[in-house]
Amino acid sequence: MLCNGWDKDTSWQGKAALIGRCAVLLAFAALPVKGEFVPLPLVIGIVLLLPQILSFGKLRDKGLLLLPVAFYLLHVLGMAWSTDTAFGLFDLEVKLSLLLIPLVAAGMRTSDGKDFLRPAMVAFSAGLLLAMLVSVYSALSCYGTTGWIECFTQSYLSAYIHPSYMAWYACWSLFYWGYVLIDGKITGLRMRRMAMAFMPLLIIFIVMLVSKSGLLGLGLALLVLLVHAARKLPRRTFGRLVLALLISCATPGALLSRVLAVRMGEAVHAVKESANEEPAVEKTASSTDERLTVWGCSIQCIKASPWGAGTGDIKHVLMDCYQERGAEAAIARNLNSHSQVLQSGVALGWPGMLLACALMLVPLIIGLRRKDPFLTIFALLFILNGAIESVLEVQAGVVFFILFFVALVLRSSPIIPEPISRP
Repeated sequence: MLCNGWDKDTSWQGKAALIGRCAVLLAFAALPVKGEFVPLPLVIGIVLLLPQILSFGKLRDKGLLLLPVAFYLLHVLGMAWSTDTAFGLFDLEVKLSLLLIPLVAAGMRTSDGKDFLRPAMVAFSAGLLLAMLVSVYSALSCYGTTGWIECFTQSYLSAYIHPSYMAWYACWSLFYWGYVLIDGKITGLRMRRMAMAFMPLLIIFIVMLVSKSGLLGLGLALLVLLVHAARKLPRRTFGRLVLALLISCATPGALLSRVLAVRMGEAVHAVKESANEEPAVEKTASSTDERLTVWGCSIQCIKASPWGAGTGDIKHVLMDCYQERGAEAAIARNLNSHSQVLQSGVALGWPGMLLACALMLVPLIIGLRRKDPFLTIFALLFILNGAIESVLEVQAGVVFFILFFVALVLRSSPIIPEPISRP
């Protein structure tokens, strides 16, 4: 772990950075458990890493790291034409990590070149396992009171984190541990066994959450892992892996088949109704219906104001549109755009949309060009979730994205050898 090496860092900046990295690891661990636990270790980590900001210029992928910074600064600029200053300042506070964490990225890279991603994944997965245990306890309590099978799904199961975000976390963790297991990069029998036991738990948990984006993410992660396993593993081992994955997916799927059928039926019905443009779509309360409504309003707002409503006024223009359309469910829940691209477009117009697309596509392109599976899949999962959720409008999305984004960029950055001085 990166919390070792106190004796090696003799300067006060080095010792501060060491403690700061430990605090950031605590933030990684706290993120899946409960949002209230994240700010304190994250703030401590950022403050202790601030002296490293002077080393930012030495990093290789400065342009890539500055994309979130530019996204944040555009929201600061959007305050100039906002009338709701209070909400605008709240939005800037939620997104503040997008500005600060890339600037202290140099402090997350140790002098001995250790990979920050592995300890980050260990901490994050430990927190995720704890969150899963808490979720099961919450579901059992609910079931004991009501007897509903739905207690083991959706928000009943994930009490403290939105199920779509929890499924996003689990899909990312599943891919990481699956990939390093297939590559044989986990040393130690105990660690390998723990990772192998963790993977089916993650699959079962994702299916039980019944998040549509989570199920799509699960399909993406499993597809890439199976292709990689087919290339790397012996045929017999690969067959056992496929069987284990089928059992892990089928078991919760069979138990929750009715809930899954209802969720998929809602999605199909909403799409059919939206094609007919019937008013009933605007007033129904399923999650798919709501998304179709807010997407329509978001597109309408972007057409009306190509430069956006402003950082603080986005909710007002959306609510006005909901009122016009009689979208009672959207009004009652005060919904945002439920798409990061559309959300940024409503707030900041075409510049916001383009920058949001750059945040999604540039890491994907870099990952593909460098043949970095972790940066590539992380970007794909971000695109998948960002397309149907406003992931950078809440702490659960902002902190998760920027922490792993920085860790992955640092890991992926090509190392240029020091020039050899000749006598």
